[in-house]
Amino acid sequence: MPHLLLVRHGNTFEKGQTARWVGARTDMNLTEEGAAQGEAIATMTLAQFAPIGGIMAGPLLRTRRFAESLARHTGTGFTIDERLTEIDFGLWENKSSEEIVAEGYGAALEAWEKDGVWPEDMLFAPSLEKLEKNIAGFLAEQHKKLSAPGALNRVAITSNGLLRFVYKALTGQAPGPDAKVKTGAYCVLRPLVEARWAIEAWNKRP
Repeated sequence: MPHLLLVRHGNTFEKGQTARWVGARTDMNLTEEGAAQGEAIATMTLAQFAPIGGIMAGPLLRTRRFAESLARHTGTGFTIDERLTEIDFGLWENKSSEEIVAEGYGAALEAWEKDGVWPEDMLFAPSLEKLEKNIAGFLAEQHKKLSAPGALNRVAITSNGLLRFVYKALTGQAPGPDAKVKTGAYCVLRPLVEARWAIEAWNKRP
């Protein structure tokens, strides 16, 4: 049975830099280490999951560069899927966690980090309803393609915020710490009957 690989892009901050909440409005490139993480994912994918039937990526530069690396190694073209765009973090966008706390949003930040509680007043976009609808539609589409005769493994490259809610869609559990995916890490899903999925790996690095 073919699989769907969900991949988080690589590092966008250099060592020693203060990490910020980079979402849909902050189009950062990969660092040198982030690009190397893309090469590692591509090498692993070629060794363990080739041939690849399709590669999809969010439109941001950091996910596109990961897709380019994978496409080069596997000889498979990639397409941009807007549903794989990272969340726009609203009032938190491009700020450090320390800045967010200093602005009085510490409780909302802690609830988001620990339990995945959507911060209604922080102007995240799209809405939670729209985000979950996008994820459900994407997963249903991939399940149908992977269930077709002769289907090959497929890869989707996106970001941590979105992957947390993929985890929620798959498990029904709150997207807390267990749902998080490190930079340059991947998850493996196997399609089951009735549009369900089995999680065979989550947050694994090559």
